[in-house]
Amino acid sequence: MTNRRYRGIATQVWTIRQGIGPTWLRASIAIALVLSGCKQPGTSSGQPAEEATEIRPSSSAVMSAAPEKPEAPTTRRPPKGKLGQGQKVEIPGGGFASGSTPGDRGRDPSLEPALTKVELGPYSIDRLPYPNDPNAQPRTGVTRREAERLCGERGQRLCTELEWERACKGPEADPYPTGAGWDPACEQHPNACATGFDVVAMGASLREWTSSDLDVGDGDQKPSAILRGGRAKVADTEHRCARRELADANAQAEDLGFRCCGGPPNAARITRPKPLQTFRRVKLDPPQVTSMIKSVPQLADLGEVTFFQEPDDVNRVLARGDAGKQGNTLTTSPLLWSPAIGEELLVLTGLGASGSAFVAAFYRLPDDRYRLASSFVLKNEPGPIVLGFNGWVKNRLTWSTCWGCLGEEGLIVHREPGRVVIEQR
Repeated sequence: MTNRRYRGIATQVWTIRQGIGPTWLRASIAIALVLSGCKQPGTSSGQPAEEATEIRPSSSAVMSAAPEKPEAPTTRRPPKGKLGQGQKVEIPGGGFASGSTPGDRGRDPSLEPALTKVELGPYSIDRLPYPNDPNAQPRTGVTRREAERLCGERGQRLCTELEWERACKGPEADPYPTGAGWDPACEQHPNACATGFDVVAMGASLREWTSSDLDVGDGDQKPSAILRGGRAKVADTEHRCARRELADANAQAEDLGFRCCGGPPNAARITRPKPLQTFRRVKLDPPQVTSMIKSVPQLADLGEVTFFQEPDDVNRVLARGDAGKQGNTLTTSPLLWSPAIGEELLVLTGLGASGSAFVAAFYRLPDDRYRLASSFVLKNEPGPIVLGFNGWVKNRLTWSTCWGCLGEEGLIVHREPGRVVIEQR
């Protein structure tokens, strides 16, 4: 096989609002994923893979990949009315979408849950960081215990991290305290910036203590206190409402403050994601995959999709080269891939009616919705393409049309933080 034309498909940005429900979904399809047995080694703990179970999602959708560069910042939202000493904001009880969307820039999947609806009771939160006085500098350089004591002296308490996040996102589930994007002017003028709930100076120039600790799961991590918010002069993604940061509860810093909440503390908490089997084969219905692919503008011209077949197409790819499998499992089946705790992707290959084969990776979202992570089209090349994986190697797998042939295969690589790249080699 020579003189092939390969075309990498660049991602395209769709404007999508974070939230629960159809407002952030642009195309809906039902994809039934039926997992078949795959007894290759591949759990996150390094144990042999167990037989997979059946998945019956209620709905699915395709979203575009996140932009590589930040979007233009939004204009900051000024506070309503004059700031005064001791002002509090009453946050109504109800549900909100905690966490972030897999594939979001800056997201740490090991710490931030995929968008999950959380119910909180009503509570109050100080409008400004302690001492909650627009004429005084925020109190910084205190440990969490000291912050708890200072709030307690006022008949209040430290906010839980979910209370902080809800106050930051506001009623419209904004990803940033300033709205859809971050306005860097808020770092210099934090008291001029309010969230949708009119809480001021959240995540602008200070990190803030919360009363929450990291869920230590099976006990393989030391307990860590959770900070929310971002300091000044950092990447815009560090100001996201969903961002979590770990700290020793005895830490002190000049950019570390706190604010107080009132009312009974909400018991809801963020649980640590469970390790998943690294690779799991899945069965997909080609017409449903075609609908999925057509929902992605940069893949729509592939047309109707058909899958390559096992074992015939695997044997064809092996016969074209002279390399052995070298401990790899080769398959034409779509795969669910968990390269890191909290991250799961659907990887598939196929042939479009246009005569071009392709490789695509999609972030898996709650309720079996999907978001494009990366894609690669072999222009006017019919394949077949196989996927090769070693269950003990978590962060990459191979795609190939000729096993071991230079220029006719490549890697699908998961790079920190949460970026997927499909490359030719």
